[in-house]
Amino acid sequence: MGAELIGIIAVGATLAGLTLSSSHRQRDDMKSLRGELRGEIQALRGELRAEINDLRGEVHGFRVEITERVARIEARAFPGASAGSGGAG
Repeated sequence: MGAELIGIIAVGATLAGLTLSSSHRQRDDMKSLRGELRGEIQALRGELRAEINDLRGEVHGFRVEITERVARIEARAFPGASAGSGGAG
């Protein structure tokens, strides 16, 4: 009976050790995966910021172009008006 009890305890301890070892490996794998995901997220954020800045630059260019076109149209439509008068008078 004593030998059986020692055998059962030994098997239980071995299973507990395997479970703990597996748990540590899973935790380490999750930490590694989390680190990889953080890196990917940071890279994507950087790409998104660059894309947004490019789009802002394009929008600014369009605004400048539209402003210049409006000024030319106004100059043709109102040849005697001075630029920047705002129509006050």
